[in-house]
Amino acid sequence: MSMHRPHSHGDVGRFDEWASSYERHWMQRLVFDPIQTTLLDLASEQVAQPRSILDVGCGTGRLLRTAAKRFPGTLLNGVAAPQMVEQAKRLMPSAAPIQFQQATAEALPFADGEFDLVFSTMTFHHWADQRRGVGEVARVLAPGGRWLLSDFVGHGVVRTVTQLLRLHRFFDRKGLDAFIAEAQLAVVAERPSRWLGKSVPVLAIAAR
Repeated sequence: MSMHRPHSHGDVGRFDEWASSYERHWMQRLVFDPIQTTLLDLASEQVAQPRSILDVGCGTGRLLRTAAKRFPGTLLNGVAAPQMVEQAKRLMPSAAPIQFQQATAEALPFADGEFDLVFSTMTFHHWADQRRGVGEVARVLAPGGRWLLSDFVGHGVVRTVTQLLRLHRFFDRKGLDAFIAEAQLAVVAERPSRWLGKSVPVLAIAAR
């Protein structure tokens, strides 16, 4: 399945429009919270004491604020659309070790090997150039680090719907494995996201 078709830059505008109400949206409780809880549990098993964490597409910083409690002393960074970043800064507790900035997955403004953990939750299908974004994640991931990815993965009904609608940015698991292998990455652990199950798994990905 081809996954490198360009995505509309209108996604950035939609996220900006969503920023002010993002924290109150019903999806936080029903979708994002189960995913993020599963992700943090798996992340702590994979890298118990990370020095630094990056959240790609961090929204208003909800996951990073929780991660600050789970991983005290860890340096936390998040990148997102402009208005999401502004809202994240307003919601950030004083003295929290979190930095937010505007950036995209395709051009991460960080040094090679800078992060022990990289998170991306329900944002991968929004990346304009997924191949380039995966390469950037591989570049900033430290030796022994893990990329924690959660997104729709074609399984059961989800797979049927994405194929029928020709949604080219959504993988089945076989396609995802082949795609990330191009960047010398591989899945090393997997967890279903609570009630969302295998259709929205959390994957721990490492350098091969």
